[in-house]
Amino acid sequence: MKKWTMLLLLLACLVPSVGAAEKFSLRISYGAGKIAPSDLNNFFADFVALRRAIGYVLPAMKTLDWSNDFEITLSVPLDDHVSIFASGGLIGAQQVGNDIDFTSGPGGGYGTFQRNDRIRSLVARLGLSYAVPLSGTLTLRPHVSIDGYWSSFQDDGAQLYGYSPKPAQTELSWTTDTKAFNFGYTLGVGLDFAVWSNLSLTVDTGWRRAKLSGFEGSYQETNFGDAAEPQNFRLFYYEQDVDLDLVGWAYRALNLPEAYSGYTVRVIRDAALDLSGFYARAGIKISF
Repeated sequence: MKKWTMLLLLLACLVPSVGAAEKFSLRISYGAGKIAPSDLNNFFADFVALRRAIGYVLPAMKTLDWSNDFEITLSVPLDDHVSIFASGGLIGAQQVGNDIDFTSGPGGGYGTFQRNDRIRSLVARLGLSYAVPLSGTLTLRPHVSIDGYWSSFQDDGAQLYGYSPKPAQTELSWTTDTKAFNFGYTLGVGLDFAVWSNLSLTVDTGWRRAKLSGFEGSYQETNFGDAAEPQNFRLFYYEQDVDLDLVGWAYRALNLPEAYSGYTVRVIRDAALDLSGFYARAGIKISF
């Protein structure tokens, strides 16, 4: 009987109670975000559309639509419900091997456009959360934070071109490497499910504002095997008028290789690589 009494007392200590005070905690989580870096995706779309308009036969390019998210969060209680938290994480999005084969009309020309694009952000967040106990094991946790994004954008690729029956050769290849810093914010809500006194399973979802711009760095290209000197580079977005065979529209582009040129520029500004959008993560939380 004594052994059973001791066991029941131990279990009572391990099971959290409704309305238990907040504790120091460490959370590790991983998930994905729905993103829409429209400046880059519009460049991909019009890159193909304009070439189709002048007679190229080629498929659409793949866009960047999702990110991978990883985060580690330390929470410090301010009272029974409110905690301040600091987190560090990584957001990554890429479209690697975005290669499209093309033909260029009756002349027999053919080739491949190759492109790799990567966006990476080291994210630091500082915010507040409020615990709303739903039961002895479930806690709802709305939160808000101010975020800092240390980001990088890399773009590289090549154009291969040839005439049948000769094999295609690399006419142009390039590498672009840039960095930027921006502020943003996150609004979200988490749900903790306690599986032990100090261990919980967590899910977290919300919306973040992460419109990244001001990317600067270096650019280097190689023409027919002749490598040029690296150049200072700033990433811009622009729109220019296009009027081909009575088809008039605004061509949206970044100042990256393979952008079409020769028309009147109507809009020019810093390019925005937008990681804003809804996200969802799952993980574990250890309380102390």
